[in-house]
Amino acid sequence: MSGLLDTRAEIRRLDVMADQDPGLEDLRYQAEQLTTAVQALSSLSRTPQERLDRALSYFTRTFRNDPAGHAFALWRRIYKAIGDPPLGTTVAVKIDILTPEERETIAQTLCELQAEIQKTCWEAERTADEAAKPA
Repeated sequence: MSGLLDTRAEIRRLDVMADQDPGLEDLRYQAEQLTTAVQALSSLSRTPQERLDRALSYFTRTFRNDPAGHAFALWRRIYKAIGDPPLGTTVAVKIDILTPEERETIAQTLCELQAEIQKTCWEAERTADEAAKPA
C-alpha cells in the first residue's frame, strides 16, 4: 500500500511541478515556518510530545504545494516517518509509537529541510537583487 501512495504522490508532484515556482515571499514564509519548527523541537520548556506537536504543526502548514527538487525528497522523508498521513489532514503523532529511528529522521530531516529552503531563499534574494541593479 505504501508503494501505491508513493506513486500517487509522485504523479501529483510531477503534475504540480510545471506550475510550481515559489516566489520570494513564499520562500521567506517557508524559511520562517521551518525555522520555527526547528526551534520548537529544541524548546526545553516543553515536553517531548509538545515539541513534536508544535514542530509538525509548523511543518505541515509550510507548503501550499509539494516543494521541488531536493526539498521534496526531504519533505517526503518526514511524511513517511510520521506514517504518510493524507495531505491536508491534521497531523497528530504520538511520540511513544515512533521508533527512535523515526524520531531521529524527523528531527534531522526537518533541520536539513530548513537549511535547504533557507539556501533557496537566499539564492532567490540574490537573484532579485541582481535583477534590480541597473544595467
